[in-house]
Amino acid sequence: MKLSLATLRLIHRANRAAPVLCLAALLAGGTALSRQTGDRGEAVARAQSIRMSLEQVPFMTGRWVGTDCPLPAAATEILMPTAVLSRRFVELGTGRHATLGVIHCGDVRDMNGHYPPSCYPSSGWHAREGGHDSVALELNGERFRATLYRFSSVDGTGALREVSVIGFFVLPDAAISSDIEQLRSRVAKLEISRLGVGQIQVVMDGWPAADDVAATANELLALIPSDCVRALKGLPVAQTEAIADTDPKTDGMEHTKLHGVSQATSGDEP
Repeated sequence: MKLSLATLRLIHRANRAAPVLCLAALLAGGTALSRQTGDRGEAVARAQSIRMSLEQVPFMTGRWVGTDCPLPAAATEILMPTAVLSRRFVELGTGRHATLGVIHCGDVRDMNGHYPPSCYPSSGWHAREGGHDSVALELNGERFRATLYRFSSVDGTGALREVSVIGFFVLPDAAISSDIEQLRSRVAKLEISRLGVGQIQVVMDGWPAADDVAATANELLALIPSDCVRALKGLPVAQTEAIADTDPKTDGMEHTKLHGVSQATSGDEP
């Protein structure tokens, strides 16, 4: 088929424009890659800052003395946190136990769905009838309200077990919330999801009064360093400048899967 003069001219113009269009595409791709590399570097620095800060959490506060908990084998199957603290405390004189858990995931999608109302029932625990409570807490000087969950189960010996769990998320836009829907709303946009999310839990044996659980939680939350809280919120910290040049490919970040920090209290809890 013979091409018309107009068609030949159009093809000629397209051929002349092709190198320019290719260059524009390459430049756009390079810009996107540069942005992704920068975001990755910031994420690595933030995760490392969180890990370094968690290493500074004291083992004692008031009458509470803590020991780090080994993570149960079942906990390694779901989450891939970039930073974890799991520490079980005992109160001298009373023998009461409480566990402080801090977990950070580099991608919100890794945390989606993994919170007490999901993890505990899936592990055989039953939520208390009548719903959950709301308690007043303070983290690094910021006051907020968090959800207090109550669960019970019967162990292999037929004994009734009860736990009280305070759980909330720390989002990189400086928000603190127990609302899983607020977390899920961030999954839709990849650039937001990759900002990561932190989850903090305080777990106590039994069903003490809500005020008592809140008082214990506030005492343990006060152990979390300010730099850690700021890094969880995506805010600049003093350590950032020192670690900002870390090579993302050689930062030595270890990814350990975790099913919920709260289950570190014993091998068969969620």
